[in-house]
Parts: sequence; C-alpha cells; structure tokens
Amino acid sequence: MRRGAAALLLGLLAGQALAAGFAFGVNGLDFSLSRYRVQDDGSLRHLGHLPLDKATPAVAIHPSGEFVLVPSKTASNIAVFRLDRHDGELAPVAGSPFPAQATSPFAVIFHPSGRYVYAAARFSGVAGYAFDLQSGALTPLPGSPYVAGERTRALVMHPSGHFVYAVNGYSNTLSAYAVDPATGVLSPLPGSPFPVSDGEVIDYRSLGMADVPPTAGGIPYDVAMDPAGRFLYVANWAAASVSGFRLDARTGVPRPMAGSPFYTGFNPYRLRVHPSGRWLYVAQYASAEIAAHAIDAESGALMPLPGSPFPSGAKGPVALTFSADGHRLYVSHYDANAIVLHTVDPPTGALRQGPRLQTRPGPWDLALAEDLPTAMAEPRLLGVQEGRAVMLEVVGATPAPRLPAASRGRSLVTGPHGRFAYLAEGGRVTTLALSAKGAVPVAGGVLSTGHPVRAMAVDVNGWYLYTVNDDDTLLAYAIDRDSGIPRSIQRAPVRTGRGPQSVTLDPAARYAFVVNTGDDSVDVFRYLDSRMPLLIDSRKYGSPFATGKHPTALAVTPDGRYAFVANAGDDDISAYGIHHQTGALSALPGSPFATGHQPVGLVVHPSGRWLLVASSGEPEIRLHAIETELGALGAGRKFALPAPAKTLRLDVEGKSLWVLSQDGRRLWHYAFDSAKGQLQRLGERVLSRPMADLAWVAVGESRK
Repeated sequence: MRRGAAALLLGLLAGQALAAGFAFGVNGLDFSLSRYRVQDDGSLRHLGHLPLDKATPAVAIHPSGEFVLVPSKTASNIAVFRLDRHDGELAPVAGSPFPAQATSPFAVIFHPSGRYVYAAARFSGVAGYAFDLQSGALTPLPGSPYVAGERTRALVMHPSGHFVYAVNGYSNTLSAYAVDPATGVLSPLPGSPFPVSDGEVIDYRSLGMADVPPTAGGIPYDVAMDPAGRFLYVANWAAASVSGFRLDARTGVPRPMAGSPFYTGFNPYRLRVHPSGRWLYVAQYASAEIAAHAIDAESGALMPLPGSPFPSGAKGPVALTFSADGHRLYVSHYDANAIVLHTVDPPTGALRQGPRLQTRPGPWDLALAEDLPTAMAEPRLLGVQEGRAVMLEVVGATPAPRLPAASRGRSLVTGPHGRFAYLAEGGRVTTLALSAKGAVPVAGGVLSTGHPVRAMAVDVNGWYLYTVNDDDTLLAYAIDRDSGIPRSIQRAPVRTGRGPQSVTLDPAARYAFVVNTGDDSVDVFRYLDSRMPLLIDSRKYGSPFATGKHPTALAVTPDGRYAFVANAGDDDISAYGIHHQTGALSALPGSPFATGHQPVGLVVHPSGRWLLVASSGEPEIRLHAIETELGALGAGRKFALPAPAKTLRLDVEGKSLWVLSQDGRRLWHYAFDSAKGQLQRLGERVLSRPMADLAWVAVGESRK
C-alpha cells in the first residue's frame, strides 16, 4: 500500500474533542458510584464505577467542576473525589470519606461560592461544612449540625447564597436559615420552622409506613426552587400534592401561595424546576409518571401542562436531572435499574421519551458535569501477526518488537484505559504495555491458565481479566493497577457449558455471558457486589439459556438491554432481552432473525441502532437495524466484501470499521455512516503474513 493511502486509512482515527462532559450516578442497592460520558446527543456511556459505603442516596458536583461529593446515610460520612476533567476519572481526596459529624446525611448542596457544603441529616437536622477549595477537605462549621425538625431529608440553596431551606419529613415542616457569608454559619429565620401543609389525616399503614408519627402530615420528601429564587416547592409524599411558597426577597421568609397545596398525583418523590423557571416536574414513584406543571410567572401557582402526567419510561422514578440548557431531562429509576433520557419541548414543556440505559442496581441520583474540556483518546488498531503485537500507526504499520517464543499469541484483548493488552496462546496470557509507539511485553507478565484459552474479556473498570478455556471453565484474574499483570483470585475454576467460545460483559460490568458451542447455550454470570468479579452463576434464574445451533459470538447493546447471539449452524441471530436485576435472557418476539451464511462475528454500533454481522460462509457484511424499544432486528442489508470475513472491529465512536478476512491475509477499512446505515470502503491492505486477531486500543484515554 502506498504511504499516502495508509495515511488516509488511519489518519481518520486521530482523537477528536468531545463537547458534552461527564455524569455521575449513585446506586443505592449496589453501593457504587457510576461514571458516564455524556455523548453529543445527550445519551450516556458507561465509563466504570467505584465502590462506596452503604446507602449512598445523593451526589453533588462542586461549582468549579473539580470535585464530586457523595454522602452515605448508613455510614454517616461524606466521600469527596477529585475529578479529572480530561477523562472523568475520580480519585478520593486525602482524608475521604469525612465523618459527617451528623447522623445519616441524605442530601448535600454547595454554597454558590463553593466554600461551604450543607447536608440534610435525617436524624440531626442540617449539617454545615467549610470546603477547602484546594484539598477538597470538609471541616464542620461552628454550631453544626443546626436544629431542624424530625427526619430532615432534603434541602435547597437560594441562588443568592443568603438562605438555605430544608424539609422535615416526619414533622411536616420547612426549616429556613440565613447564611453568614463570612463564616457559612446558619441561623434560623424568624418563624422557622414553617408548616408545609394543613396536616392531612392520612392512613400511613396503607402506605406500608406504620412507624410514621401523626405529626408527619403529608410527609414532605423533597424541595426545589425556581432559578430566580422567588418560589419554593415541596413534594408531599403521602398527600399526592406539592406545597408552594413565595419567598420574601429581603428576609427569605416563605409564605404559602394562594391555592397551595396543588394536586400532582400519588407518591411524589422528587421535584425540580426547569432551568427556564417556566415549569415544575415531579417524579411520581408509584405510577411511574412525571407530572408537569406550568408556573405562573406572577404568583408561582401551578397548573398541569397538557398531556401531563407523562410516562417516566420505567418503574420507580426517584431523581430528575436537567441539562444546563434545559433541553434534556434524565430520570433515574430505582426499581428498574435504569436512567431514561427525555427531551423537553421548548415551547410547551412537554416531555418526549428517549433512550433508556440499564445501570447498576438502584440508581438513586445523577449529577451532570457539562461543558468540561474533555478529550477523546487517539484510537489505534492492535493486531496479532505471527506471534507479534502489531500497532498500526497513523502512517503505515509498524510491528512492535517480537515477543518471546513462550508468549506468542493468537487472541487479543485490550484494557479500557489504553495502557495494557493481553495476548493469549495456548495456556499462556502475556501482558503488554501499550503506548503510541507500540506494544511491549511486561516483565514477569506471563500468566499460566493451565488449559488453552479460547476467549478473553476485560471489564469496563479495568479491574478484572476473564478467560474461558477448553476445559469448559471460566477464570477471573485481578489486574494490578500499576503493572497491568493479572493475578489469580479464584480457589477453583467456575464451570461453563461445553465448548465455551466467547465471553462478553455487559456495559455496566454487571453480567458476563459465555457462549458455549458444544451444547448450544449461553451461561450468565453475575457479580456479588460492586467490588467482586463476575463469578456467581445465575442458574436459579434459568442459566444456561438455549441458543440456535453452533453459537459463535455474543454482543450486547450499549444500553445493556439486549443481547444477540450468532448461530453459525442455523444462519441466524438469536435475540434476547436482559433482565435488569438477574441478567436472565428471554427470547424476543420474532427471534431468531435470519442473517448471512455461518455468522461468526458480531458488533453493535455505539448508538445501539445497528448490528453488524460477519459471516464465514459468504463474502459480505450484514447490517441489521435494531428496533431500540423492542430489540427486534430488521432484515439485514448486504454489503459485499472481496472475501469472507471473521473479525469486525468498530471504533468507540462508531465511525471507523476494520474487517479482517477469514484467512487473516486481508484487512479492509470502511467509514460507517450511522445516520444512513451505510458503509463506504476506504481501502485495503494485503498482508504478507496472516493476522490472527484485532483489537482497538484508545492510546492516551487515561492519564493514570
């Protein structure tokens, strides 16, 4: 190939700036903090997660965008992380987590200056802290915690920074405080605490809340304020209503609005005012709906919007998070392990449901760090050619130094941070250190698996390497953060079905799927908790699951909702829904779907809209449209190849596709137009020596 043509092939892979930023979500059932990249279209992509202390109901981002805070209501502490705005990585600051010096912090907010933090502590009132802008350390303020009512649960800061308001769930009151700008110390406003509603008579036992005292009234659960600081709203969980208050601009004292409380629907859990100040949205937990209200610009009174309530998109909505421009609303669903993206119609405030992302268990809150100077890594192709790791450079292809004979490999997998790759040959796996210049073996990095490795996978965190082996076992290894070397963590192998052919992890690293060619099945393995590898099988949930004849590969959609299995013996694709709590597979209506002859390779486009299939029995790629709400596959569109293919590799943005021929001697490059579902051939390389495998590596994605 001419040098200029090679530059054309690979020059398209240079890193591009991303505009959107990051998002961080706490998972109450998993005790973890998930990291997401916010794509240009607003959708979220999993970047990994961090284990946390138990019961973490909230997350907040410092006004500077430099720090992320997470309270634990069970451990009564507050974790502080420093945010790397280049790649979204989080590192605990020195001393984190900090003792809350208050019992059961449930929510946290920052002062606009970033110098103070306030927490709603369920059994201590409102706690206040000085925040060190350099170190991120928290220091309790004098007099903290400050007296409030019973079961303080949520709080909000006035945009001026002069006042703080907190709701007390079991005393049916609103506590209001003035903020000393010099010290951050809180002092109660005259008349505080203020009654929230008229003290409705409610049968708490019918709500499964037998321990609620009679003073709770409607049980105020959440509080929100309009951007101008004129109006304040309280969600009354047991009273199906929202109480509205007008705020005195000088004193901060709240006064009930005429017509308050306003009916909104059963079990209002969380409420937020749109960034424009025109609309109020309420998450209705029991009905899985979002009640939307117009806000009267003069009085603050609420009026239901036409079409309200809108479906939330899943069970148990508990958190509402707007993008800064107000065009998008993210709804976290605790019961469904899902975040659903809605778009907001600018003229009317109506909601239109969009993509749904499956998360780790119990997503409880989400915070956005938008418009950060993030950068995309420079993606490169790494290949295996006669036992050598070959890094394809921007110009031409430069082989790395030849590996020792004992570590020559045929299959390849890369870690998520662009630092390490793993090369398997027989019963050995060699660790490779990666850089823009190539791949070199790590000293002491040869791992013996005992039996020949058939396939490998690394989780999205880069914590574990999984191998499936020809003795019908799954092995897991912990990856050393610094050296990249995997270390055994199992006392005994985990059994799989017969003839395991591939291992695939879902995007949130919740489940591992092993395709077994010998008995036409898929095994599902799950985690024990957020710190553990995927070694617990799901037999009590139906695993293993039947496939078609001679399954060869499995792919999962980026949202974690659907899995597709290539059945080489039936020339079709089995399509499954993935259960959000167990990982169990259920066949989708219409499955299996016909595809090319002897499918051997699958890849799902990052948008989740397309499935690409390579077939060993005919020279073509089949491109199937994915019905994103149902998972069904459209009839495959054929794209002719010069010869049959065995491997498809699509870059992280879904714009560049590389195809390796069945004999390993030809490499084709295509541009992929995801809007039209079109492939455009850019070039071909004929290889003098066959290539065994390919993998993408994002060199420089992390600065660890």
